[in-house]
Amino acid sequence: MTESWGNFKSFEGKKFKAMDAEFTNEVSKLIGGKDLTACFQCAKCSAGCPVSDKVNIQIHEVMRMMLFGLKEVLETDMVWLCSTCYTCQERCPQGIDITDILFGLKNMAFKKGITPAGYIGARKSLYDTGRLYEPTDWERDDLELNPVPEFNIEDTKKLLDKMKLMKLEEDE
Repeated sequence: MTESWGNFKSFEGKKFKAMDAEFTNEVSKLIGGKDLTACFQCAKCSAGCPVSDKVNIQIHEVMRMMLFGLKEVLETDMVWLCSTCYTCQERCPQGIDITDILFGLKNMAFKKGITPAGYIGARKSLYDTGRLYEPTDWERDDLELNPVPEFNIEDTKKLLDKMKLMKLEEDE
């Protein structure tokens, strides 16, 4: 497929491989994926997305790519930068489980070896230390802040395990 896709700015000038109906079927088996065909591209999901200005493709475009069977959707920023705030899901007039679909896409991408390098490190750091990075004492001193309080990392790990936000299917 070499033509651009209608009015979608993100698609303009991009060349895609052939549509893959099997990929669309695979996506439809994801949590919430059964609702994929209900999307009529109103873009309410994209309009309310807090990361929409940080990604290379909007969430409604991700939905269209999945429906068209374009595997390149697994390589988009949106899959990994979604903040899981569920705003898209709450705004969707069709009740599509968009955030759950993105979790599924993340698992698919991970299984295919499509994972941003920083994601694995950040995920491990959060689980191991409870922080994405370790603040230094001099930074806190410069800002006249109290020392970082101690906390029980095991409680944090239990919470993260319960939320399952730190687990991809491959980890289980």
